[in-house]
Amino acid sequence: MRSIVASFGERRADFKSINVIRALNARPDQFIEFYFREPYLVREKGTGFSATPRSVLVGVTSAPGKDLGFVGQIETFTIRFQPTGLARLFGMPMTETVDQGLALADVLKRQTPALESALAKSVTFEERVAIAQAWITGWLEQSRPYDEIDHIARLLAKTGGKVSIGRLADRAGISARQLQRRFLRDVGVTPKFYCRLTRFEAALAAQSRQPDQTWAHIAAEAGYADEAHLSREARALCGMTPQTFAARMEAISTLAVVSPEMSDLFKCAI
Repeated sequence: MRSIVASFGERRADFKSINVIRALNARPDQFIEFYFREPYLVREKGTGFSATPRSVLVGVTSAPGKDLGFVGQIETFTIRFQPTGLARLFGMPMTETVDQGLALADVLKRQTPALESALAKSVTFEERVAIAQAWITGWLEQSRPYDEIDHIARLLAKTGGKVSIGRLADRAGISARQLQRRFLRDVGVTPKFYCRLTRFEAALAAQSRQPDQTWAHIAAEAGYADEAHLSREARALCGMTPQTFAARMEAISTLAVVSPEMSDLFKCAI
């Protein structure tokens, strides 16, 4: 299970009548998410908002350009996957999921309604985790075995891209071309671009954990040449400076009214 699933998460909040908009940044996350109350609203450039399906499968996001809208009572359950977890579990080419939020029912057909119903009827986070684990276990027998691409992808994610891709390929006994082809199939993007995404995510996570750090320090720790390098990457991957993005994310968290039975805006289990 651990080689397939990274974590389970839950979010419950009430945004009352406020329509909160979050600009989506490029990110390496791959996940399946279920919506039990108000759906999220998604807007692409030049279009209006549309509601998400009851459940979605989301691949790597390679560029900014989409917005999420939150309004009313939000209750979600998320299964976050290891970098190659979705490919291993369902045997799907991950290039088809990049920048997509696919209706889970369109991907898995008859497997979806029963899972959606069971999760919706459950009350606690722990119950939903148990249901999701049992469902994933049912897929494990047909999943492909763990291999060198899975190992390389997890190392890149774990280190925030601060390892040599060429050295990892050499150690695995595969050529750079083989690595590129198989990584594209099982992750959806090239190893080099995946490193950019994981490095930027590591920088954002570091700032979220310790907001008082300087961006110069965060840039150095994440492996950027300097703060200017981080700023250029931020504009490419989220369409704004890292300072602006962090401030907007903080503002969203202050607008949510957390329900009495939920002590945290976001709950997570591994």
